Amino acid sequence: MNTRQRDVTELGIKPLEENGPIPLYQQIRIDLQNMMQADKLKPGDLLPSEMDLAFAYQVSRQTVRQAIGQLVTDHLLERKPGHGTTVLTGRNRIKFFLDQSFAQQMAEMGLHPRSEVLRKKTTEIDGNSPNTLHDEKGSSALELIRLRFADDAPIGVQYTTVITTFCPDLHTHNFETGSLYELLLTRYKLPISRIDHVVNAVVADPWHVNLLKVSSVSPLLLVNTTAYLENGEPIEASTSYYRADKYEFSVSQGY
Repeated sequence: MNTRQRDVTELGIKPLEENGPIPLYQQIRIDLQNMMQADKLKPGDLLPSEMDLAFAYQVSRQTVRQAIGQLVTDHLLERKPGHGTTVLTGRNRIKFFLDQSFAQQMAEMGLHPRSEVLRKKTTEIDGNSPNTLHDEKGSSALELIRLRFADDAPIGVQYTTVITTFCPDLHTHNFETGSLYELLLTRYKLPISRIDHVVNAVVADPWHVNLLKVSSVSPLLLVNTTAYLENGEPIEASTSYYRADKYEFSVSQGY
């Protein structure tokens, strides 16, 4: 791996939302993870120093250190004393193809799906968006963060980006009930024809321990997805953390 030191200006890091519902260190973790998914931070890259990151995000070094620590735990970053923090090469990944939405799966299991919306923000696709959406740079988009429930039990946290070129008023809808994919189909006539999944196992960090009501050593399923329309264009990408003791996938493997 080639090592190169990255600069906060080059990465386009901006101050955080201090009054938002998501803890500051989690905002940093999500931002850095999005950069890795978008290949803005590549394997072997050295992160800017904690001091530089703290100045760019306008937070304390401890907040930055906490965010980096979670990414180290998830095996996405590696700290080396005297050397810095390095982006790791992705682990071997198994791809799955899933033909059901979360809401459909819960309904078929006899459970009532619902969501608590932690964040809903209109934006546009840029270099920090998921890599699979990069061909749509400049397109309008909606960012959603939802805590997913089966009946009254929290079962997952989902970070979603939806391209809204053909559904510009998507942000006006209530995302606490129902299926995003069903809404795209019934309201906007945008059927999802394929959903690609990349699945890993990780240990729950404090943010997800609190939201999902699990122990600090509980395994979670880390699931990155991209949904495609019938014409092959991507419309949605998400990163989800599911309770491994409560959630399972019904999948068929592509050949």
